[in-house]
Amino acid sequence: MTDKRWNDDIAYVFSIHRLFLKGYGLWPLQKQTVFTKIQWGFCLIAQLMILPCLTTEILWSNQDANSNIESITFFASTSTGLTKNLCLIVSQKRLSMNINAAINDWLSVKDNIETRKIMKKYAVQGKILTFTLLYSLYVCLGTYIAVVIFINLKQIFFTDLNLMNVNTTNWLLLIPSGPLSHLITGPQYTIILTIQIVQSCVLSFLLFTVDSFFFNVTIHLTGQLEVLKNNFKTFRNEPNTEANYRKKFVSLINRHSLLIELYQNLEDTFHFLILYQVVILTILLTLTGLHLNICINEKNHVDATKSVFVLNYLIMQSLIYTYGSEFLQKESEDIFYTLYTTSWFMLPSALMKDLHFVMMRSSIPFRLTGGKFFYVNRETMLYVLKTAVSYVSVLRRALRN
Repeated sequence: MTDKRWNDDIAYVFSIHRLFLKGYGLWPLQKQTVFTKIQWGFCLIAQLMILPCLTTEILWSNQDANSNIESITFFASTSTGLTKNLCLIVSQKRLSMNINAAINDWLSVKDNIETRKIMKKYAVQGKILTFTLLYSLYVCLGTYIAVVIFINLKQIFFTDLNLMNVNTTNWLLLIPSGPLSHLITGPQYTIILTIQIVQSCVLSFLLFTVDSFFFNVTIHLTGQLEVLKNNFKTFRNEPNTEANYRKKFVSLINRHSLLIELYQNLEDTFHFLILYQVVILTILLTLTGLHLNICINEKNHVDATKSVFVLNYLIMQSLIYTYGSEFLQKESEDIFYTLYTTSWFMLPSALMKDLHFVMMRSSIPFRLTGGKFFYVNRETMLYVLKTAVSYVSVLRRALRN
């Protein structure tokens, strides 16, 4: 991709994603070099190194159930980050085709006010979601790091030195690490905390970037389906010859075929990630809901507040995939109904037969799946929430008994 093709409209949609994904070496239009491989290799190693700390916390820590639930949440988030990283690495060619198609779409609508208006509407939705996630990440991650540092500084400066043993200080780490927090000194803690801050930032920004990138690519494809729907609706409005009707109709069919190919790229790239995300989401909603219930019963308001933030993030993350898929499905279904409501009975007889085949193909909507097992839409989200609430209810009864 040359700089000449990267104009203000394209930057409005993809500039943030290009910035972060280039940092990870995962931008689809980025030429793969030794340096980019070092970039995403470093990101993979940074995330993989979180897992031993969490395993140590779960297996050898003597903490209560709340701490174990928190460790499992960390573990699930890390494994999700690794999955997203691998999905982008494997599917770079597919995603580059979608990005190039989006760039071509923006370059081709400079003089088409109506089409540009539709595309801008969906671009604004993607931009709002991107900035909502980004600023939420800044606030939550910054607050979490600041609280951890403050607690440790308080332990150093506001504890009676006669009562504190430097060799047995219970340091609070950013990532739970089991007995390690009891075995390190102050300088060692500073080094480990710095490493964990880098790991947390790498993981958090990767989760944000991939989720936002998925929604923006999907919502752009949704906008192109609406543009195609309007073109199908109006192609018969002006009187014309049969040859010109067929020429316009063939161009619309070719456009629909291209959008089908772009949709298939999205499906092939994200179907396993969506499946993994839904499974992990169900587990985390259950554990976080149980954790919140325990904190409320124990009047632990700090952990309860933290659980509310985690629940908010999990629900927002699930809405990104379910609503993105829902928008895509709805617009693809509308093409069929638009073809039916056009003045097809006024077309030449040969073209009427072709229209029938187009309607048959457009009756199959664009629906993203979770691992090719189930369709992802708002009903999926409702089912996940109902399942999680059922599990929380069962676990509450088990704990009471």
